[in-house]
Amino acid sequence: MVQPMDIADTLSKTELASKLNQIKKASPEMEQRHFAQTLKEKTSAEASRTQESMKSDMLIISKDKQESENKKRDKQKKDDSGNQDDANNQSDSKHLDLKA
Repeated sequence: MVQPMDIADTLSKTELASKLNQIKKASPEMEQRHFAQTLKEKTSAEASRTQESMKSDMLIISKDKQESENKKRDKQKKDDSGNQDDANNQSDSKHLDLKA
């Protein structure tokens, strides 16, 4: 048979044991929450840093785009002036229409 002292001791330890079990169960969940929170903070910090560099990239891209458009315009002007010179030269020459 169990002595009264052992029963009281066991009952007092069961409450502590249940709290210890709850803490052990909560520990992985707390670690997971902490990891998720850290990851979220790191991701948001990286996202804000990326946006800043994206702005500078857009400046470079727009500058390159502007330069390419300027080159196209210059080429078109050159082609147009060349075509006008050819048209002037052709109008000055006499046209010969030959039929066989």
